[in-house]
Amino acid sequence: MLDFSPTEEQEEIRRLAHSIAVEHLRTQGRSAEKSGDISPALMQTLAQTGLITPFPDAYGGSGPIEAITYALIAEELGFGDGGLAMNVIGSMMGPLAVTLAGNEQQQEQYIFPFCNGSAGAAERGSLAFAERTGGYALADIQATARLDGQTCLINGTKRDVIHGSHSNPRIVLLRTEGGEGLASLCAVVLPPDVDGVEIVRAEQKLGLIAASSDSYAFKNVVVPSSTLLGEPGNSGVIRVAALYNILRAGIACGTARAALEYAGDYAQERIAFGRPIVSYQGIAFMLAEMAMKLDAARLLLWNAAANWDRSVDLETLVRDAEAAHYQALRIGKSATIDAVQIMGGAGFMQDHPAEMWMRNAAAME
Repeated sequence: MLDFSPTEEQEEIRRLAHSIAVEHLRTQGRSAEKSGDISPALMQTLAQTGLITPFPDAYGGSGPIEAITYALIAEELGFGDGGLAMNVIGSMMGPLAVTLAGNEQQQEQYIFPFCNGSAGAAERGSLAFAERTGGYALADIQATARLDGQTCLINGTKRDVIHGSHSNPRIVLLRTEGGEGLASLCAVVLPPDVDGVEIVRAEQKLGLIAASSDSYAFKNVVVPSSTLLGEPGNSGVIRVAALYNILRAGIACGTARAALEYAGDYAQERIAFGRPIVSYQGIAFMLAEMAMKLDAARLLLWNAAANWDRSVDLETLVRDAEAAHYQALRIGKSATIDAVQIMGGAGFMQDHPAEMWMRNAAAME
């Protein structure tokens, strides 16, 4: 039986991420939502810790990524603020895709800038996964790539691409034309100036406002075949997609945990009819169910992350990562809604973060 207890090193990293989440992300969540982005000072702080540079030592990173470690980090960042957490994780996924699926030349070109000290904190990457007609399951990918010698023809759409209009590298997950299953999946690095791509900024978003996002529409877009990350169906591309699901699940679990703790503290302090409202079964049972479902989602998350680190077969990895993602998003939504309900009218006021967490959790779908 797998033991999900963190190692001493992982626990130290988790505590570091927790302290940053509480002292910086939690306190800046509301201001970041108003500005629509993370502050440069906070990015500098994160860069100094090495938490956002999980790249090989050869390129100046903090070392190869371990999914278990970064699932713990993602949960802590989500505990601080889901919008800022998605801003950071969304940016990491671009260079991580190149790390896992790209060739040496692509890695040198796109990874080095993110590890360049203070200048690296200003870099942004992106990963275009979900589409207008689907979610974050690989089976939902319908955007196509037709490989023709030295060129690749792209058609389809992408939605909710964090940093999609101002990032480098911009990675797009696609399916070879006429292909099916994992063997047909591929990824390209979208060049900065290419004809046929319509990029639309997401305006008036419900949540995750601190993580600016865009949608893509490709119509007969031609890019060089050299922009492909490996061959179609290569394990690196599939592992990138699974890792994104794992890290998004971590953020959702962190958001749910934040809602549970905040609502629990509020219920202990709020007095109704002479006693704290947490003493009433209607409230106590709601909090207990939130905690139970959160633990179940976290077990799925840790199992998927452990499988990613163990390099299990791709079919199993994709299944477990998508299951963890699905359950984590469900508890993220239900826990934040329940937190608002427990707080009553106060839950809808911007004096408390619960309403922002509820909107962030809903926007993760």
